[in-house]
Amino acid sequence: MSSGAISGPARAGGGRDIPAPAARWRDYLGENGVQKWVFYIPVVFFLLFFAAPMALTVVWSVFERTQFWMEPGFTLFAYDNFFSSARAENYLFSMLHGAASVVIAFAIGFPIAVFIRRRVTRVAQHRVILLFILPFMISELVRVFAMRPVLGRHGIVNSLLMELGVISEPITVILYSPLGVIIGDVMSFLPFMIFAGFLALEAVQNYIFEVCDDLGTGRVRLFTHIILPLAAPGIFAGSVFIFVNSLGVALVPTLLGGPGAVNAGLIANQAIVALDFPLAMAISTIMIVTLVALLYIGHRLFDLTKVLEPIS
Repeated sequence: MSSGAISGPARAGGGRDIPAPAARWRDYLGENGVQKWVFYIPVVFFLLFFAAPMALTVVWSVFERTQFWMEPGFTLFAYDNFFSSARAENYLFSMLHGAASVVIAFAIGFPIAVFIRRRVTRVAQHRVILLFILPFMISELVRVFAMRPVLGRHGIVNSLLMELGVISEPITVILYSPLGVIIGDVMSFLPFMIFAGFLALEAVQNYIFEVCDDLGTGRVRLFTHIILPLAAPGIFAGSVFIFVNSLGVALVPTLLGGPGAVNAGLIANQAIVALDFPLAMAISTIMIVTLVALLYIGHRLFDLTKVLEPIS
């Protein structure tokens, strides 16, 4: 045996002896062992539970309907059924409601994000953001249902407005109407806008704001020429979150919109109840195409990969 060979226990750095089993476990758990494959676990999870179901949804949308399920084939009957009925009109209306929810959420949520980023001390910023995330710890069913006594005919909003003398009789259009759906979407998904806007502004270095203040930049000009362009990727990301949820979550129109309120998620759910699974898959495919188109447009305009990158 050569003089450089190691007999008996394995040796680690610094001449310290490591028993052979411990050395093998170190190699097994090291960069050439388990750590090398840990990175692939999220990739496999993404492909198995996201990419594959999305691809199957597109494939199943052209299958032929049977009495209780569907069978392999190729037909566009489900798409023809969707676009030739009132479902397409309802889908467009739900998109308009989603867009209105995005605009209102931006008008309310983004100024909150700007205030937290600029006026709240650095130490307390994440604690304040946590306050807006806490509602998501409660079931969405509870959060949405709790808005009914607030928006109802004899709810808190109407009672307060009548006490202040703003109205003489209760407003009935707030609940069980498209306005009620928009209010429900805004209150349910507003934290998305606040959180995404704050993340985008957090990437902006403090000295940028300090230079603007030193140069005497007005608030309006600072907001329109500095803050909005720098936070545009985050604003768009929050808008997509709100729009997609407004389009697809069936709980809000069911509880706050009344019998005639629908959105894309509710239309798909109705197709499933009717055992028309190809139609449900076609509606889901149209929603997927809508989302992909929005993400493509947003990435081309704002480069969404820069949301968390420091801005110098």
